[in-house]
This record gives sequence, structure tokens and C-alpha cells, in this order.
Amino acid sequence: MNTTAATDTPSNYRLTPLRGILLGGFLAGLADTIYPTAKAVMGGGEWVQPWKGVASGLLGKTAREGGMEMVALGLSLHYFICISAAALLYFLVSRVKFLPRQWIVLGILHGIAVLLVMNYVILPLSAIGRGIYPLEQLHIHAFWHIVLVGLPTAFFVTRALKQAPPH
Repeated sequence: MNTTAATDTPSNYRLTPLRGILLGGFLAGLADTIYPTAKAVMGGGEWVQPWKGVASGLLGKTAREGGMEMVALGLSLHYFICISAAALLYFLVSRVKFLPRQWIVLGILHGIAVLLVMNYVILPLSAIGRGIYPLEQLHIHAFWHIVLVGLPTAFFVTRALKQAPPH
């Protein structure tokens, strides 16, 4: 029996930029879905609280009073943000040459950047009207954003960059 034939054939799987963006954004969204949901439940709250909170950024206080449609809206917005952030990361890294290409370094930078932009730009401009992460706890949230958002996104985006044609 010839066992080398399977290893000699090139893989048909190619991590295109679109696949890298979708995989990175979706897996970051999934990891960042599990964490706040589990945290809410372990804290004695309902699993829907974080997702109604995300929807309240768009619709205000009425989202917190809504039902499962607000949860679905919040989760949809969450995944849209994660996939958009992955697309933005791919776009920036593919064009700005001084940004690092090592996925761990890029993941750390991306996780911190997503946290800071969300807390100090997007949330104050949303219906929430203020950041939700206090400065004295920012290091804790930065750690989780690096692990849950930055690293998964950067892992797939950097692999898609390696296979993309040069610009």
C-alpha cells in the first residue's frame, strides 16, 4: 500500500482573502459571544443581557426591554462588527507596509485597537452614549479582547495575506 500518495498531492484548500476574513471574523465573534454570555450567566443574569446591550447601541433603552428579536439584532450586529474588523485589518495590513505580519504581534495590536475604538469612539457615538469599560479595568478587558478577538482574527488574516497576490 502506497501511503505517500496522499501527502504528495497539493491541497485544494486555499485560504483566500475572503475566507481568511470570514473565518477570522466569525471565530473572533464566536469566542467573544461565548465569554460575555457565560459571564452574564455565572453572575446570576440572563444569557440574553449582553446581546440586548449590543442592540441598545443602535436602538437605545427599548432594546433592553425587547425580546428575542433584540437578542437576534444584538448578535447580528456583533458578528457584523467582528467580520468588518477582520476586513479592515486585512485591508490595512495588505496596504500599510510598516504594520507587523507576525500573527501574534498583529493579534495583540488588533485586540487592543478594537477595544479602544469600541470604548472611546463607537460607544460614545451610539445610543449608549458612553464607553462601558472603566479606565481602571481596561487592562482586564484588553487581555480578553486580545485573546478572544485579536488573535483569532490575526491568525486567519495573516494566512490569507500569505496566499494573496501582491498589490
